[in-house]
Amino acid sequence: MMIQKQIKTAFFATLVLFLAAPSGAVDTFPFPKVEFSADMTMTIKQAGTPQPHVIQGKIYSIKGKERREIYSFGRQTAIINDRDNDQMWTLMPDQKMVMANAHPGARKDPASMIRDGELKMTQMGTETVGGQKATKYKIASTDKADEDFSGYAWFNKQNIPLRFEGTASENGLRQDIEIEYANIVVARQDPQLFVVPADYRQMNADMGAMGTSGKTLTPEQMEQVMKMLKQKQDNN
Repeated sequence: MMIQKQIKTAFFATLVLFLAAPSGAVDTFPFPKVEFSADMTMTIKQAGTPQPHVIQGKIYSIKGKERREIYSFGRQTAIINDRDNDQMWTLMPDQKMVMANAHPGARKDPASMIRDGELKMTQMGTETVGGQKATKYKIASTDKADEDFSGYAWFNKQNIPLRFEGTASENGLRQDIEIEYANIVVARQDPQLFVVPADYRQMNADMGAMGTSGKTLTPEQMEQVMKMLKQKQDNN
């Protein structure tokens, strides 16, 4: 499979994977009011490619923490974001391996971006999404000349995401992104979902870095990591 060049900035990866609540003003950021889980479908269309890439997944959210499980290329990747302790991990359950995202930019959530003037959110009114009344927000990067992003997000009254769509570009390379959330269940979540299992091994730098400086991996980069892991396992 030919690996397409991807937009992989920390800003874009963080925004797409961890946008979990709206903001009515650029200086405030209310996070979800309840614990919940939901199915999600992410569709990424890169300029110059004939078909979009569709990623299926799950989201689990509790106060201060979020877990997203992504199913792509026949494999599962879990990403845990611990906002309270400023930590983020990428887990590969099939290999029982984990990579800590140490790069400060990779851990920035939308609240920090708004506070630091990197992201602007503007309330646009209300619409109905999936049968629910939703508040619509316009989202845009503000000071990234070569890393532009703009789009819209819809959230219900509990600040649970319902839909996201936008366009990101880096140095002229463009991707259109849509995320749909379905089967939303408001309920207590298992705290262990947000903890790295004790039997997971830390990924070595030569397997995990892939030129990303600790940033969240794109699906194509994750596939490269998986291939490298398989080769190492076959050689052992």
